[in-house]
Amino acid sequence: MVWLLTALVAGGLAAALNSFMRARFETETRIAKTWAQVPIAAVLGGLAGMSGSLAEQVTFTVLAVASAMLIVIDLGEYRLPDVIVLPLYGVLAVGLGVAAWTQDRWPALGRAALVAVAMFVLYFVMAIFAPDLGFGDVKLAGVAGGFLGWFGTPQVVAGFLLAWVLMAVVSLVLLATRVIDRKSSLPFGPYLVIGAVAGAFLGPVMFPHLPALLPF
Repeated sequence: MVWLLTALVAGGLAAALNSFMRARFETETRIAKTWAQVPIAAVLGGLAGMSGSLAEQVTFTVLAVASAMLIVIDLGEYRLPDVIVLPLYGVLAVGLGVAAWTQDRWPALGRAALVAVAMFVLYFVMAIFAPDLGFGDVKLAGVAGGFLGWFGTPQVVAGFLLAWVLMAVVSLVLLATRVIDRKSSLPFGPYLVIGAVAGAFLGPVMFPHLPALLPF
């Protein structure tokens, strides 16, 4: 029942931080008044509770709360505030460092750091050629990379691909229903978060033989 506890904690923290989140909005956006971050945080927090150790559960619950706020802000204003994104690098470093120390998983920690840097650089390059990608997405991609890298190569590849596939599917549906047109853009932060979470669970199923092809 750990997942239920982490879901309640994440939802409670998201509710307690509602004023903090609303202060990050630069305009009067409707979604900021909905408390949507609370159920999002509860769902992500419940998934965090499925982690294998206390250090991971705490770390991923914090990520869940921050990610919920980022999703709401990005949907409302197409921006990912540094005051929320940047501290997540420290959260990952400390949380996964403790997890590596208590579980003797130093290779996983090294892989997480390597993938975080690789994802940051990759998205930085992509943002140069893709105007819809902002630097906030680049910074959040580094966090997502560190998260996925902790689990393994299949999770990294799946998380990266699923973010783009999910965005493509949603875009096609919105285009077909004429909610948006071809000149419209969508915030990428929510898909980056959802893709990373889905990749952490589905990676080994999607790419079961990938570890044999790569050195880590």
